[in-house]
Amino acid sequence: MIKGINHLGIVVENIDEMVSFLSESFGAEEIKRIDIPQMQQISSLVRIGNDCLELMEPTSPEGTVGRFLKSKGGGLHHISLLCEDVAATCAQLESKGLQIVGKVLNDDFRVAFIHPKSGKGVLYELTDQSSLDRTPE
Repeated sequence: MIKGINHLGIVVENIDEMVSFLSESFGAEEIKRIDIPQMQQISSLVRIGNDCLELMEPTSPEGTVGRFLKSKGGGLHHISLLCEDVAATCAQLESKGLQIVGKVLNDDFRVAFIHPKSGKGVLYELTDQSSLDRTPE
């Protein structure tokens, strides 16, 4: 089922500024930057020691990340949990009454989210792809 925490997702106004801050302050290393037009965001995966952060900058105020930035001013968005099998984990959690949303299960991208109402106010992402195993394109 759940192997552990994959990464923490953080909404930021400016990825470049945050990557510089994390690098200069904590020795962080950007390992990959991804443009996700369908989600209206750019994501940066940043390694700090053995752990990873996903920095998310909106490319439009209408996307999920853009709306989050406007209403909350940025900050912690989600906790990503690494699973053995996303589809099986979703089925197991749904059988327990948790609401799963935003499910994408294809060869390139396997992810689903537990709705915050089911997650006691926290948005959890489920994935079987380790952020630290992703390499630059």
